[in-house]
Amino acid sequence: MIIEAKQANWVPQLAALNVAALINHIVSHYHEIHRQELPELLALARKVERVHHDVPEAPLGLADVLERLSAELETHMQKEEFVLFPAMQQGVKENIMQPITMLRHDHGEHAGTVRLLEELARGFVVPEGACGSWQRLYAGLKKLCEDIGEHIRVENEILFPRFELTTKSGCICAHG
Repeated sequence: MIIEAKQANWVPQLAALNVAALINHIVSHYHEIHRQELPELLALARKVERVHHDVPEAPLGLADVLERLSAELETHMQKEEFVLFPAMQQGVKENIMQPITMLRHDHGEHAGTVRLLEELARGFVVPEGACGSWQRLYAGLKKLCEDIGEHIRVENEILFPRFELTTKSGCICAHG
């Protein structure tokens, strides 16, 4: 399954970054890339569905799911960029759990949407004789889904834990 991001050497490298550098990495390597790739993928999905609507393997409905994911990701990324990330960069530790909890919930929903995309695209296996647009669509979708998986892992496993509250010996404190 694509959403289970591949094990990579980047995990220890990113874990070593300070908060500001990690946030910059997230924005430049995930947010900006998602914003660049999604419009083209959506156009390709609409084209493939329109041109190949009568082919049994055609990913009918994929464009609508991709459009929904695009809107959800944009809202999610804006919450991070305009609310959560600035608070984190300023070292705010109080009242940050609610936004993190909400964003983790979003991540779960994104993972479900990615699984649906993978299902609609039949595991991103292009049918024999598929046109170049269909091939580019599936290659781009596979990359997008892998990127989303990595994006979620970086935030859930590296960034968010730095700000989540923990209890030790009855004390509640944020760890940095």
